[in-house]
Amino acid sequence: MATLIRALIAWSCLTLLGCGDLDGLDDTPTPLATIRVEVTGDLDSVRPPGTEAETPRMRVALVWGDQWQPEPFCFLPADSPEAQAVIDEGCPDNLGFVPERVAANVAVEIGVPSDLELIELPAADVMVGEVTGRIAYGSLVVYDDRDDDGTLELRNHYGEDELPDTIVDTIYGASFVSMTQPDTRVAFREGDFDAAAAFYPRVGCEAPPVGFSILGAGGFSEGAAIAAILRGELPEQDPASCTTEDLERAVVSIPLAPPIEVQEVACLGGESRGETDYHEADREEEPVAADTRISACVGLPSFDGEDLGVEQLVFAGQPGDPCRGVTHFTLFGCSDDPLCDPPEFDYSNPPPAWWPCDVSHPETP
Repeated sequence: MATLIRALIAWSCLTLLGCGDLDGLDDTPTPLATIRVEVTGDLDSVRPPGTEAETPRMRVALVWGDQWQPEPFCFLPADSPEAQAVIDEGCPDNLGFVPERVAANVAVEIGVPSDLELIELPAADVMVGEVTGRIAYGSLVVYDDRDDDGTLELRNHYGEDELPDTIVDTIYGASFVSMTQPDTRVAFREGDFDAAAAFYPRVGCEAPPVGFSILGAGGFSEGAAIAAILRGELPEQDPASCTTEDLERAVVSIPLAPPIEVQEVACLGGESRGETDYHEADREEEPVAADTRISACVGLPSFDGEDLGVEQLVFAGQPGDPCRGVTHFTLFGCSDDPLCDPPEFDYSNPPPAWWPCDVSHPETP
């Protein structure tokens, strides 16, 4: 199953050639493209408690998307109700939009169309495909610029002891949240288009035109995605839900939403790219905030369901962390593989007094 899920959102080849920053010759460069956006809804009805007295500084940002592979623990079947609880609390959407770079910002007034001007083309690190053809997809993100710096700050998935120590921008909506929901995305295409690519696929829709465009798609469930991959295919959109517009005619409407529903669109994918970072369980005391975080003792992930005879301790992220995540602890092994030989660390003899899981090594199950 892991291979099947990875196929859906696996990395396509990134090319080394790309478009650099294209600035004008004076202080007011001519935009390469303009996107008209309109934020709709009632802000007061979706503001989190405690922010009512703040004066909102509403903006929209174009954010080019990254490709992200979910870690195995988050998409393999849970081996216990406790493990499922950690997945439910800590794992991001397996098919969610993942940001890579903020390209442009504009201040907006709710209910009033605004023009978002682009003065540069997407660079090589957000373009996906071969030299002969590649594409970038972006989401238009509505946010309250709470730190008043004029741009959307993308966030990290914080570690087991961290929470952000500065004010973070509050996300109130996005045109592209997840492939499991209908989306409106900004596209930029160069050259040919690979309809079979697993980069936010839109199978069943027409190929996007060369250059900038606004695309719509209807979304599909994670179950439908798995079923399609089992058939050796990518999941299809309902053709009736597919739309294509040029920037001169399109007005992208972005409804306001409670931040808890959309905040992950500002969370970077991190460095693991689908792999797991294992922390050393070498402390004399249990991890910080363990009493407030959901945890479970679980086996190591196995794509074929094999019991490897080793347990890890997993924690869901801390309450208040704007980015969902799971932290893994193990008594022995390496940071990327508890079964590495020889191990880089071994705290199993004796294990820390707080360690609640099995201490068996793979050779002595």
